[in-house]
Amino acid sequence: MTNEHYLINEVFDRLDEWRNFPAFLLQRRTDILFGIYLPCIIEKKFGIKPDHIIPEFPVSAGTVFDADLTHSTDPLKIDYLAVNESQKEVYLIELITDVNTVLPLQHNYIGEAKKHNIPNLVDGVIAIRQASMIKKKYDNLLSKLNEMGWVDNTLLKNTSNHYTVKVVCIQPQNVKGNNEIITFADIVEYLSDKEDFFTRRFCESLTHWTNNPNE
Repeated sequence: MTNEHYLINEVFDRLDEWRNFPAFLLQRRTDILFGIYLPCIIEKKFGIKPDHIIPEFPVSAGTVFDADLTHSTDPLKIDYLAVNESQKEVYLIELITDVNTVLPLQHNYIGEAKKHNIPNLVDGVIAIRQASMIKKKYDNLLSKLNEMGWVDNTLLKNTSNHYTVKVVCIQPQNVKGNNEIITFADIVEYLSDKEDFFTRRFCESLTHWTNNPNE
C-alpha cells in the first residue's frame, strides 16, 4: 500500500469510527466529499448535469417566512444549490448523514424556499449581504450569481428568472420510497464504474454509513 492510500484509509477509518460518538457530526466533515461527486450523482439520478453548484446557499428567513427582509442577518442554509441552465432546473439539495439530526423546521424552510422560487431567494441573498458583517464573502457569492446571470453586480440588482425547482435529499436510506431521495446505496451504484482508490474507499464507507449509528 502506498503512503497516499494509507492516508486515505486513515481519513475514512476515522470517519467510520467517530461517526458513532455523540458530538461528532459526520455531515460537517463529509459535505465536501459528497460535493465532489455531486455532478455525477445528479446526472445519474435525473439525467441532467448541473452547470453550477453552490454550497451552503443562504436563505433569508424573511423570504421563506414572509418577514421583514431587513432583519435577515442570520440566514438559513441549503446544503447545495445545483443549477442546469439549458433545462432551467434548480435542485435544492439537503445532505443528511444521520436521520436523527433532522429538525422539522429544516424540511419546512426548504419546502418554502421551493415555493418562493429563485427571484425571491436572490432578493434574500442581497438583503442578507446588506445586513451582514462578512460582506466580502457575500460579494464572492454575488460574483458567482453574476456569472450565472442571476445578479447584476454593478447595480446589485436581481436579474434572475423563475426555474423548475426540485427539493432533493441525500440520506442513508429511503424508507418511504420517495423518488426525490438519493440513498447512499444509490451513490455507490452511480460511482461503481470509477476505479480510482479514493472513490472506491469512499463507497466502502458509504456502505457502513447506511447503518443508523443510534441503533
